[in-house]
Amino acid sequence: MMQHELRRTEMLLGAENLEKLHQAKVVLLGLGGVGGAAFEALVRGGVGHLTVVDNDIFTVSNLNRQLLATYDNLGQSKVFAALARGKAINRYCTVVGMEAFINGENLAELIAEDTDYVIDAIDTVTAKLQVITYCKEKNIPVISSMGTGNKLDPGQLQVTDLAKTTMCPLAKVMRHELRKRGITSVKVVASTEKPRVPHVLEPVAEEGPVSQMKKRSAPGSTSFVPPTAGFLLAGAVIRDLLGSDLD
Repeated sequence: MMQHELRRTEMLLGAENLEKLHQAKVVLLGLGGVGGAAFEALVRGGVGHLTVVDNDIFTVSNLNRQLLATYDNLGQSKVFAALARGKAINRYCTVVGMEAFINGENLAELIAEDTDYVIDAIDTVTAKLQVITYCKEKNIPVISSMGTGNKLDPGQLQVTDLAKTTMCPLAKVMRHELRKRGITSVKVVASTEKPRVPHVLEPVAEEGPVSQMKKRSAPGSTSFVPPTAGFLLAGAVIRDLLGSDLD
């Protein structure tokens, strides 16, 4: 199976590796600033089977960093937008969308046992812990995004182990909580940049119940740090899926 759309990728990876990616099954949890970019890279990169999970809608504050967000889809579900985007850029990629709030009770429904890789691009600690714990129990490879808010330097993002992370408040919490669960090693994308203190702005009402639920202390963000993390996630997954075949 080969298509002209991915000829440039085939030049780099070879036909057998491209077919291996086409057979791969990846679950992407979260379609925000990080997850949306990971989605784009996975679809364009040749992954053949992609399940995306999110329960949020697009609001105007997403436009500065979320690749899938446009003026035309404000108020629309992120999953619906991802399905349309997938069809528009790679007709050979099967994208399944699930609008769900991720928790410990529905992970078996969201992550099939034959999944080849799980990407955690969620922004809540509880859900991240549940996903990582579940994947470790099921021996499903997982990679998790750490914090990208209040950061300005995409060059300080790296693929690393959670145990080696520094300067990331979210990673610190995750290390502590996962150790309680007997988990000491998780592949992550994390930044070594010290978080900046955001300016305080007047509150603005967001549309949509989910967005209002998330109006805790939202971090500052840019157009280039969260998407870079997403691309790093996708790149790590594709390299891991191909493994020694890249040598």
